[in-house]
Amino acid sequence: MITSNFADGLDAVRYENVAAGKKLSRNPSMSEEDWRWFELWRGADALSEAEVEALEQQLREDPLNMDARVSLFGYFSRYEGNNLKREDADRKLYEIVLWFIENKPATTGFLGTRLMGSGRSLKPKTFGALRQAWLEQVEEFSMDGTVLGNAGMFIGWNDFETGSALIERAYELQPAENWLGFFISIIALELWTSPELYKNRIREYIIDVGLRSLRTESGGAPSMTCQYVSNAALCLGRLDDVRTCIDYLRKETHPQCDQLANVYEGLVALRENKRDCAIGSLLVMKPGYEAQPVAFCLASELFELGERESIVRFIENLGGKIKETDRNRWLEQVAKSERPDFASVFPQLRRGVRSL
Repeated sequence: MITSNFADGLDAVRYENVAAGKKLSRNPSMSEEDWRWFELWRGADALSEAEVEALEQQLREDPLNMDARVSLFGYFSRYEGNNLKREDADRKLYEIVLWFIENKPATTGFLGTRLMGSGRSLKPKTFGALRQAWLEQVEEFSMDGTVLGNAGMFIGWNDFETGSALIERAYELQPAENWLGFFISIIALELWTSPELYKNRIREYIIDVGLRSLRTESGGAPSMTCQYVSNAALCLGRLDDVRTCIDYLRKETHPQCDQLANVYEGLVALRENKRDCAIGSLLVMKPGYEAQPVAFCLASELFELGERESIVRFIENLGGKIKETDRNRWLEQVAKSERPDFASVFPQLRRGVRSL
């Protein structure tokens, strides 16, 4: 089964993204082994060519050398822009990922997270071969929810229908785990890359999966699930579903969750013609609040309704959370009644809440 280590694996990924180069401390609920894999992965970026060759030799001599395997997994997973950094990375990753599929298909924690995420970075032919390897494991371990879930997450990046079916099977076997909550990020990718004709159907699926996750699964990342569901529900006019997510966000202890709840209350208020309530929600600023993209959606919608003073106050409230040059440019734009180019800092805002 997926344990709390799976969520810890995601926490480690998040910390890696936002705190690269800083000394980190282990979450007490994260196993020492899992933390070791995390540190080896982070350290892989500094490996020299000679060290990589030495690790590959170690792995040839001892295929069970997990330290070497994890280090190489991290090294060949490095990106430069949108592409894998090494020209031979696709072939190397194929060998590493295939070994995990064939020998440790029920891997959890940090390594499980990385294994499932690797499906998005491979060339079509490589992905197809590994997809088949996963399906063979699914056939052999048809009642193992972790194997089904790992396979579904990996496959879902490039074969959404098959991945979705496997995740639903994993959820049936392990309804209290976090399969739905973690799969929702893949559904969101499907939403962003699908033709407009299919987007509302995918939004409905996001709402269905997200609400089931919030009601039945523990741990994971409920704040992210609430954002995905709320954004989809706003696009479809399902305001009660947004309110449900607001209630879940209020139960979280992190100040950014409270901030998200305020912003979504404001977006709902606008759709109910309660402009003053929306303005009040936008202007709440407490310690721990951040420059969250959805807050800029609310600000943009208010700007389109003629608001100016509240938008100025919102921008000023951001203080050091946004570069001074960006804040000053936005203030100048508002003064000229030009729409602030928030998307210059948050490209995902180019189509408002529909693009989040």
